[in-house]
Amino acid sequence: MQIYLKSFKYTSPVRLSRRSLCLASLGLISTGLTLNIRHMVGYAASPDNHLLLTRQNNYSSALAWSHDGSWIVSGGVGSPVEIWDATTGKTRVGLAAKDGVLLDCSPDGHHVVTAGGIETADASSSTAGLPQSFSEVVIWDVATGARLVTYNGMSYVNAVAWSPDGTRIALAGSDATGATIHVCDAQAGTLLLAYRQHVASRLAWSPDSRLVVSSIDSIIGGVFTRTTRVWNSTTGHDYLVLNNSANALSWSPNGALIACGDAEVVSLRDARTGAVTSSYTTNSGGTPILGVAWSPDGRFIACVGGSPQFPDPKGFVQVRELATGQVTSYHGHKLTVAALAWSPGSDRLVTSSYDGTIRVWHI
Repeated sequence: MQIYLKSFKYTSPVRLSRRSLCLASLGLISTGLTLNIRHMVGYAASPDNHLLLTRQNNYSSALAWSHDGSWIVSGGVGSPVEIWDATTGKTRVGLAAKDGVLLDCSPDGHHVVTAGGIETADASSSTAGLPQSFSEVVIWDVATGARLVTYNGMSYVNAVAWSPDGTRIALAGSDATGATIHVCDAQAGTLLLAYRQHVASRLAWSPDSRLVVSSIDSIIGGVFTRTTRVWNSTTGHDYLVLNNSANALSWSPNGALIACGDAEVVSLRDARTGAVTSSYTTNSGGTPILGVAWSPDGRFIACVGGSPQFPDPKGFVQVRELATGQVTSYHGHKLTVAALAWSPGSDRLVTSSYDGTIRVWHI
């Protein structure tokens, strides 16, 4: 087992809302740790030689990997939005985005979109001092961290996805009319389509950018109709309507299948008919799936999970090789694992957990 002794640590100022401190502290207290705003990167191999890098990032819950493989962007409640080197973990650029963001990166690697967030109401408000949801959508320049485009057409955002062709951004949530998915022009920041067929909190584009699959996750309660829909991203016409829901969605690189993660089961559905072609259950000890991602080369499906309401010590990271059915578990996170992203070469996986760490794994 190789051990790399070289390490570094650095600090950066972070302003945390009261809600962020509570959420972050909850996860840390449950493991006997204390809240520390310092970001720290270490190099060490895990006992099974899978771990490449660990980065302290206080409650980071959103990740995206650049399409050239050189950098990763991360953010979340209590964690700044930062673009950092995928090999060293060192921050390249910090983005002045609101606390608690969703994010994705453009296919050309030049831009990052952030959406949603949390801010504190001003002193003149009746809710002064209390955290409020923030729906601003911003496109940022990766090289400089400059704000380029702002879109304020949503009143609430709970999912964001950049189209593979780079031209559009899909946003799930609500606007002044009600539940909706907005498809926006990625360059001009203008609304192209409002899809209003269901309440959605999960999104994925087809590889050719022609279709979008959307669903509501089991975390959202109430009497919402729980459907998974595949629809045309230009016209909004439904292509498929399935009577189920999914905590996580991922389209296969060849466009033929859609991976749907719900409870402890990953179902692979035919993208044309919606029929389940195969399925498997994660050996996660009853822990629900929160994220699923198909590797860019189509060989693997990765799953992460844990309790979404409270940090779960049974949080997991698993990768399944589709040809053989072999499952590999990656150990190191101590609590719920909330997000994941593949490297473009399918040889590395990055995951973030409520334990305050982001980890890069060798596949």
